[in-house]
Amino acid sequence: MTDTQPLLIPIENQVRELDPKLLLAVCAANAGIKSYIGYRTEMDIIISKFPRSIYLAKSFTQRSDKMFRILSKLGHTICAWDEEALVHYPPDIYFKRRLSPVAASYVSHLFAWGQENEDLFRAYPSLPKTLPIYKVGNPRLDMLRKDFAYYYEDEIAAIKQKHGEFILLNTNFGNVNAHLPIHNLFISKDENGNYKDMGRGATGMGREFSEGRAKFKQTIYEHFLSLIPYLADNFKESKIIIRPHPVENKDVYYNLAAKHNNVEVVQEGNVIPWIRAATALIHSGCTTGIEAYLSSKPAIAYVPATDPRYGYDAIIPDQLSHQCSSHAQVATMLDRYLGGTPPALDSSVLNKYIEFDTDKLCCSNIIEVIEQILNTDAPKNSLIDNIYGKLLATKRRMIKRIKGLSASSKYHHSYQQVRFPTLSQQELQAKVDRFAQIINTDNPVAIKQISPHIFLVQ
Repeated sequence: MTDTQPLLIPIENQVRELDPKLLLAVCAANAGIKSYIGYRTEMDIIISKFPRSIYLAKSFTQRSDKMFRILSKLGHTICAWDEEALVHYPPDIYFKRRLSPVAASYVSHLFAWGQENEDLFRAYPSLPKTLPIYKVGNPRLDMLRKDFAYYYEDEIAAIKQKHGEFILLNTNFGNVNAHLPIHNLFISKDENGNYKDMGRGATGMGREFSEGRAKFKQTIYEHFLSLIPYLADNFKESKIIIRPHPVENKDVYYNLAAKHNNVEVVQEGNVIPWIRAATALIHSGCTTGIEAYLSSKPAIAYVPATDPRYGYDAIIPDQLSHQCSSHAQVATMLDRYLGGTPPALDSSVLNKYIEFDTDKLCCSNIIEVIEQILNTDAPKNSLIDNIYGKLLATKRRMIKRIKGLSASSKYHHSYQQVRFPTLSQQELQAKVDRFAQIINTDNPVAIKQISPHIFLVQ
């Protein structure tokens, strides 16, 4: 290993982000760069304990303002992408929800999924004009490559052995069925059924858009719920697995599953092996529609209602799937899937959205940019800034620890288990070894656990 600055790779949602970001850490290690990877909440709370590093932020929203200021004072370089930029709200809403002029001012390098994402960033009025943007793709895209099928081989085999052939239903209703009600678009309704108190899910939307979005998503959610018993009754010989979005309240799905012998709720590991193991996939405006297409697994998009504004984020995954607007149409398409004759799909819509080179990893693109940063003499922070940064970090840590005492807080250990279930060093080492074999690393890559949810990759 060299003495270069390490990477800090925070993860908010383990089941979605862990594998691709771990691949990035392995690629970094292969280039002589060590990485600290783990749960973002914990990493940010103990940020003053890390050496001066390159921090890879998954977003730069208003909630990042204070943390980015602390990172800057401590001398860290902040690179960022937006995990949610591949499928997003209309630009005017997206800018308010996902981008912060304050946070953007601290970012030194910006990574884009593809041309559409770069254009979206450039259209943001408060983006610093000199901020470099690199079309590098995203580590999540690498996990969908054919040569990475080996990585999930054992998991796919275990899934098939346990569940046999099954229809997979992926849900995406965190706006109206959040694990914590405060994260919904609206927390409550009045006695007349009108939306009352806005939740955190409505951040940056404004009341008018939030109400329209809530009604739209609620309509699709209710239709999706009614689709489950319909499929259970009409495909009794098939097993149906519901995989709720990680931020959703799963109780409603467990209640539905309890009424049918062939329905089960499962949320284990990354979604990709489940997509590849499934006979058929059904979603409704979910990113898994894109992941299924890139995995050569045709998918059904259940579209009982459409609205070009409130359903803007569903356009790409729906267009890369076979769209069905009724229960009967879904059943007809499923029959074709089960018979092995799904119709072909047009992928041309995807070309402008992702940067994807069949001969080069997106992770390799990112590491090349990071190496450029490491080869540039970055200005060092002053002693006063460093001390002030540590004071800010300590204050923030104390506040978050106190907030974590409340069961309704996202800093409470129960919520943290939802977003980042406990992992062992042995589990991660096994994942790293598979990655190292796929990309043919020059040297062994090792994992070392340094805290309950943070690991060193070197």
